[in-house]
Amino acid sequence: MVMQQYLERGGTGQPWDEYTSIAAPPGTSLGDLSAQGMFAELGQALGLRPLGIFTPWASRTGDINWEEIRNPDTNIVTWEINDAQVNSVPTLSFGSPLPFITILTKGPMNQTDIAAMWEGTAYRPYETQAVYRQDDAKPVPTIYFMHWGERIDMAELPKQTLALVPRAAAAGGQLVFAAQIPHEGSTTRATPAVASFQDAITSQLMASAPPPALPAPRPAPGPVTASAPAVASSKTNLSLPIAVGLGAAALTYVLWSQRR
Repeated sequence: MVMQQYLERGGTGQPWDEYTSIAAPPGTSLGDLSAQGMFAELGQALGLRPLGIFTPWASRTGDINWEEIRNPDTNIVTWEINDAQVNSVPTLSFGSPLPFITILTKGPMNQTDIAAMWEGTAYRPYETQAVYRQDDAKPVPTIYFMHWGERIDMAELPKQTLALVPRAAAAGGQLVFAAQIPHEGSTTRATPAVASFQDAITSQLMASAPPPALPAPRPAPGPVTASAPAVASSKTNLSLPIAVGLGAAALTYVLWSQRR
């Protein structure tokens, strides 16, 4: 079991199926939804494979703007899931579809690409959070990006909905069932050793950016040819004696005419 390996690495978390979870992003409630108790047990009911426990670090407010989440009171437990399992949820929850689904990526995406990723599916963009794994032992953990999708109302669904797994793969991500759980009891590592989230993401993006391309070499200058000016010069040099000759002939003709 993944959780058993996690505990063997020195964690103090409890077994995966003992967490009190809410199948929604941190800070979001499912209200009085009658099926939320079933959603809390969905990982076990569908036999999903645990993926990891993540901690929210910041919430996206624009293409380059983030609002840091300081002292979070929840973590996020995740499982791998596929389209067939997502579509089977209503049969287990008395007709209620999964209210939220997540696509996890290793790189950030702009707002336009996020919207395009969900377009045509049964979900629409809800929120993007920057997160890190609880089993990441580095002082400054690697940042991942959790894109939450909200289920579209039945009346607004497209006639044919697209599968989620291919959309996630096209974005370099993975489809994930995620749920918020209490921070206490699921936290096993120290707070990241960095002044701010902005410092961490700036450092990570700079480290992953490709080196700048070298400028293209300048073409070597071609040989200088003087043939054209030489021809022009030749024509110019010949025009003078020709003009002089014609003038002399004209003068001779005039003098000869006057003698007559």
